[in-house]
Amino acid sequence: MPAVDRSYAYAYAVGRIRALERRLIDRNRFNRMIEAPSPEEVLKILAETEYAAAMAGLESVYDFEPALRDELGRSYLELKKMSPRPEIIDLFLLRFDIHNLKALFKARYLGTEAEMLYSFGTLSLPLLREAVAALDFRELPPRLRCAAAQVADEFALSSDSQAIDLILDRFLYDELVSSSREMGSHFLEEFFQKQVDLINIKTFIRLQRIGRDRAFLQKVLLPHGRLGPEFFIALYGNSLEQLAGELAAGEYGPLVGEGLRHWLERKSLARLEKLSDDFLTAFLQRGKHTPFGLEALVGYLWAREMEIKNIRLILVGKINRLPQEAIRERMRHAYL
Repeated sequence: MPAVDRSYAYAYAVGRIRALERRLIDRNRFNRMIEAPSPEEVLKILAETEYAAAMAGLESVYDFEPALRDELGRSYLELKKMSPRPEIIDLFLLRFDIHNLKALFKARYLGTEAEMLYSFGTLSLPLLREAVAALDFRELPPRLRCAAAQVADEFALSSDSQAIDLILDRFLYDELVSSSREMGSHFLEEFFQKQVDLINIKTFIRLQRIGRDRAFLQKVLLPHGRLGPEFFIALYGNSLEQLAGELAAGEYGPLVGEGLRHWLERKSLARLEKLSDDFLTAFLQRGKHTPFGLEALVGYLWAREMEIKNIRLILVGKINRLPQEAIRERMRHAYL
């Protein structure tokens, strides 16, 4: 795979991205949505934005999720068309293939209906449905074919649905980091490594709480992070405060410290989830003013994902009649 460059081939795409960024929802409009008296009023405010067409067809305010997913898919397809390196956008789309495969495998093995599937990815949803239904993965890309076959083999032996997530998550991040290296993109590699670290930190905290043994932790930790599995394994069984202390002087120190305080007070990782998203937003903002290169495209995709996550948080909060402050504290920072 050819190395990622910073040639003028990105000039057109970056110009388009700068125009699209001006259409992102700003802080004032989000504040209006948070202060709106009802979810219906939130939809009226969204009608003033890029989401107008998506929300216009809703029969009920409770039907917003498919519309948000369609909007996200539209952004990905739009960027793939304008990118001089569409395979980079495919790298980000892979996550939706993995989500769909997880849902389809679980539906097959648990006897349920697969829900919340994405209509976009690098592979068509009908193809994935057929592959899982027949347990025939020959039409999948080689490395994904191996991972899917491993899921089927592991479940046949253990009947443990956890294996579905473990195998496919490991495949996903192995693919993301290794593909970034093949492309020669230190920016992408670092971004995905930071995601791995943050996932492993949250996994460590969850497993420590429920008292799983060190062998299980070693089994579920994702590879390729900047913090190696040995870092977490050595700390396992000690207090969570020791984890915070070990990380205090590094880049994850502030978010882990605050996230753990919230965890100890409320037994919820919601604050750490929010701070993790904000941390990644701050990382991507460093490349926001790069005149040429893929940073602008990746930043805009992330901005759209965070924007949609914030819209979802507000609508769910309004439907459940949460106080404004409870909604506000969950909101992700804007990329702008």
